[in-house]
Amino acid sequence: MQHHDFFLYLPLILLGARLFAELAIRWQAPPVLGELLAGVVLGPSLLGWIAPDQAVRLMAEIGIILLLFGVGLETDVRRLARAGRQAMAVALAGFFTPLVLGGGVAWALFDL
Repeated sequence: MQHHDFFLYLPLILLGARLFAELAIRWQAPPVLGELLAGVVLGPSLLGWIAPDQAVRLMAEIGIILLLFGVGLETDVRRLARAGRQAMAVALAGFFTPLVLGGGVAWALFDL
């Protein structure tokens, strides 16, 4: 990618993310859902308007870091501690159910 392509992609990414975030708010969904959807639409998954080169990947990684940092700031530790047992049960079920089912299917289909 040329340097001038990066300066073309940057406003396209920012405008698309803002537009999809506003649409998500109208549909009473979190804005981050719209921003993620903008990445899917503009990126190589759907329209392919933005090629995944090194500069765009770096911007995506920085965006993910900032997103996770923001989620960490909004996390209420006391509320998380109150839901400890239930959260642990859901987490373990969410891990072991696909593990056991996937292992069973693999064993049945591939005779492991």
